[in-house]
Amino acid sequence: MTTTILGGGYAALMAANRLARNGEPIRLVTPWPWFTERIRLHAVAAGLRPDARIPLEQLLDPRVEVIEDTAVRIVDDVVRLASGTTLAFDTLVYAVGSGGPGTTPAHRVATLEDALRLRAALEDDEDAPVTVAGAGLTGIELAAALRVAGRSVRLVTTSSPAGRASRAHLEELARRGVHVETGRSVDLTEVGSEIVIDATGFAPSSLAADSGLPTDKHGRLLVDDRLTAAGHPQILGAGDAVQVLGPRGAHLRPACATAMPLGAHAADVVLARRDGLAPAAFGLDYVARCVDLGGGRGHVQLVCGDDSERAVALTGRAGGLVKEGVCRMTVRWLAGAERYTWPGRSRAVTGAIKAASPAQ
Repeated sequence: MTTTILGGGYAALMAANRLARNGEPIRLVTPWPWFTERIRLHAVAAGLRPDARIPLEQLLDPRVEVIEDTAVRIVDDVVRLASGTTLAFDTLVYAVGSGGPGTTPAHRVATLEDALRLRAALEDDEDAPVTVAGAGLTGIELAAALRVAGRSVRLVTTSSPAGRASRAHLEELARRGVHVETGRSVDLTEVGSEIVIDATGFAPSSLAADSGLPTDKHGRLLVDDRLTAAGHPQILGAGDAVQVLGPRGAHLRPACATAMPLGAHAADVVLARRDGLAPAAFGLDYVARCVDLGGGRGHVQLVCGDDSERAVALTGRAGGLVKEGVCRMTVRWLAGAERYTWPGRSRAVTGAIKAASPAQ
């Protein structure tokens, strides 16, 4: 039985490697022959890092069949691709991620292409003021990187942050020379002569909605706590493109720290079914939120399993070292997917995974 995986990000590669190294035939459908380290895109956009691409052959098990194409429809156990090809599937892992095209003239950093376009715009006008709209982790990291690169930066957010960590991020940016405005909004449809960046969030792929699959109001595929789409037991979901229903999904946030456990658990569900076992429910307990504040500095906020803040954080150079270490470890976790585990993972699924050695 061949499992088809749609996507080439953290969830997709984790699922593909974990399944391949447990003896499952795998097809991976992705538009590009590389993996993009999305957590590096703010540095690429600011010109602090040349690239964020890693060739798939460096990360992906060689037994995975890679199809360079884009899925445009899922109908009756068949995936239709942009090239006109169709792929029948027994099991499908929907892991197409987020970061679709924006609807305004503002720049974004949702994809590598977005980051490279922003970098080119910054290089073309070295004196243009820069406004970052949104004070989530993406906006914070981007504003910090741009300031390190010597740009004049304004960070605008519609609300004053309530969390201790978010306030600390804004205070640090202000100390570094970023002009922070809270309780304000930016008209993203009229950018004028300044460079405006929309960091207010990522849009999920429209593929699930276009295919008539169950979705939430944002277009994310709805799955249960076994990551299975309602009415479509042959379709599993993982990563930013899905919404896990029920209490086990209520605290989940878009992040590689979420996508990799989801991808691994989707693989575990496939393996449990193969071996005649009942798949376990997904579980994830967060440990920390790591933020790059530029110049080797960072903020690592320890959190409870439900992502609420603890009273402890690592800041400054220590926080920067931990943040960089986590970024590097994500690549190692993807490459060693068969050994990957995470806080909150149910022990019930362990019996569904047989010991496997990496490909030779």
